[in-house]
Amino acid sequence: MSEFDKHRTQAPLADEYGNVHQIADELARGGQGVVFRTRDADLAIKQPLDPSGQPDRRANMRDRFRHIRLLPMPARVPVSLPLAILRDQPGYVMRLLNGMKPFNAFDLDGRAKKAQEDGNVALPEWLARIQDRDMALRLLHYAGTGSTRRRLFALAKCAAILARLHSAGLVYGDISTNNAFLGEGASRDVWLIDADNMRFEQSSAGSAVYTPGYGAPEVVRGTGDSRPRTDCWAFAVMAFKMLALCHPFIGKKVLEPEDDEGGWDDKPAEDGAPADLDERAYAGYLPFVDDEDDDSNESIGGLPRDLVATAGLRRLFQETFNAGRHHPHRRPAMAFWALELARAFDQSLECTACKMSYLAHQHENCPYCRAPRPAFIRARTPRWEISIPADATEAALPHRLFHPFSFEHNDNTEYEAVLNFSTKTITPVRGTRPFPDNLTVEFVGAGQ
Repeated sequence: MSEFDKHRTQAPLADEYGNVHQIADELARGGQGVVFRTRDADLAIKQPLDPSGQPDRRANMRDRFRHIRLLPMPARVPVSLPLAILRDQPGYVMRLLNGMKPFNAFDLDGRAKKAQEDGNVALPEWLARIQDRDMALRLLHYAGTGSTRRRLFALAKCAAILARLHSAGLVYGDISTNNAFLGEGASRDVWLIDADNMRFEQSSAGSAVYTPGYGAPEVVRGTGDSRPRTDCWAFAVMAFKMLALCHPFIGKKVLEPEDDEGGWDDKPAEDGAPADLDERAYAGYLPFVDDEDDDSNESIGGLPRDLVATAGLRRLFQETFNAGRHHPHRRPAMAFWALELARAFDQSLECTACKMSYLAHQHENCPYCRAPRPAFIRARTPRWEISIPADATEAALPHRLFHPFSFEHNDNTEYEAVLNFSTKTITPVRGTRPFPDNLTVEFVGAGQ
């Protein structure tokens, strides 16, 4: 029985204030620690890990706790900070909103995949035609977890949080799908839960923590420290993986290596480059799989980028992973990611037939199952536009539709509206002030 399995049968854990916490189940695990849900739905426990994966009793939790609490956090930023240190175990208690799951729930991991296979899942017609069953299962999971639309929303909210931290001079330090959480169902909450590595930006190189596969090249190689631009890299990796279902640097060179490369005794392509192809890719020695100037490591598999990303998002990926691979200052700031992801979310629609979502402006038929594009309502101002499904009877028109984009308030409801597609009307909810004159509404029929 592992150390963590024993927690389930041990006596409850007490914090420094005498509060008692009973561990319920494991939520997420990374290189630095593990997060457990407790029987209190709004609280979680984070415990640091040593290199062997066991609780690190040498960790100075009190100094770490004090450091984090003294950081100039922006007001109301949804980052889960330590509430109390555990008394007899290394670790601390932190807030966790009820019903939240890490972004890694979007991944079809081994357990979820095995459950699908063991259940002998019957694939819908649009997936049954795919010969690669593994890809079909991944697409089934993709659709079942909200498809592109849900992912764009989660990423947009996460990018806005990081933009607010960076504007306060802070670096988050370890962005990955384990550390970002999204509310389930209709919840619009997104939180970052692991504040252990948050700090001010440092100009000198030093030790930095990162999740394998997400670290910026200079951090992986040990030539640079964590900065806002390394956060931007890690976020871009997470966004690309979540949307396109492949890693931005695991392409042809890694998956289909030539006979003269990739062996255990292969000579590094550059000084200091690791021989292992995966490690070389993660350290930025290989080109971006969608590099516009070098197709030697072109993508194998994954979803077509034009189905999951707008032209604006594709430009951000190119600038981050192409020019930004060698020149970190070229990586777009988180402000641009928050803006473009929110714009892409507002332009996407869910197919009523297969539940996949796609960019409404670019397709008159679902690119996955070929069903006609569902009818929708396009609300537009000189600043922004959003697409609303035709079957919606009510809509919350967001702040970003009427005002300059705000990292904190862009998703707030500015107006509530009653919709009627059959009569082509949109009216303010009783008590809501009249719509501004610059709001225009277009009712677009199915397949039009």
